[in-house]
Amino acid sequence: MNDPLQRLRCPHCREGKLVPAEGALRCVACTKISALENGVAALVADFGTHAAELERARTINPLWYVEEQLPEATSPWRHHLKKRRLYVQKLLGNELKRRGTDKVPALLDLGCGDGNHLKWLSAYAEASYGCDYNLVRLARARAQNPQATIFLADILDFPAFDGSFDVIFFNHVIEHIRDDMRALQTVKRLLAPGGLLVLGTPNEGAWWWQLAYRRDPQSMETTDHVHFYTAETLTERMRATGLVIEEVHHMGWGPPDWRLDGRIRKYKIVDDAFEWFGRALLPRQASSLYVAARPASVA
Repeated sequence: MNDPLQRLRCPHCREGKLVPAEGALRCVACTKISALENGVAALVADFGTHAAELERARTINPLWYVEEQLPEATSPWRHHLKKRRLYVQKLLGNELKRRGTDKVPALLDLGCGDGNHLKWLSAYAEASYGCDYNLVRLARARAQNPQATIFLADILDFPAFDGSFDVIFFNHVIEHIRDDMRALQTVKRLLAPGGLLVLGTPNEGAWWWQLAYRRDPQSMETTDHVHFYTAETLTERMRATGLVIEEVHHMGWGPPDWRLDGRIRKYKIVDDAFEWFGRALLPRQASSLYVAARPASVA
């Protein structure tokens, strides 16, 4: 499948393929046009409604939706982010070995934000895709990843055909989605048979991080997280949507204080020490949670 658009479907009729049409995309079935916004395809049924919903979301934490997402090298949590990246790269390397290939046909970074992860994820796929609901972030993602297909999408009404992606990276997104079960159903629909889902989320349902919220009640008022998962609550939801869990991994330990956490874990020796002691003494109280899963096979 050489044309990357062949995996994407019309957001209006949800059936037709998309073809270029004078600075936009046109559906071959219903002929409706999907506009390009600053070079990014807006693959939502009603862009005006989508933009209004985003503006409402910005009232909770306005800067989050426009501020640059710091890359690994300059983040206060850079040592933790490196551990996360290395873990995901290990999973993807094992997936390539399992398949006996150098690259999978297609990989989707579902909720790619500024595209920082997509820069290294693309090495694992013949065709890489990145989507988000925020055009500000997608413009940055497009600039950083000219090799990838970047588009605006609603995860709950996703503009791609069933079974389109061999790997889906769904990283620190699901905690923002109120209808998380529907989001997981979308992921299962999009995965090719035997495809791999790598899902990352904060482990904020753990009592250690609930203590951080209790210590700083204002942080609960300003967070745009609507779910606070533990490994048990997340995997229960995943199994209920027909996903088979292959691996659950906790990583990243720190003090239950949001401000202090970023200030001291920027030092490698501190981050490594928390990792060692946390894994030994409080193995389920990590800050991050990763789950590898596949769609259940159909008999």
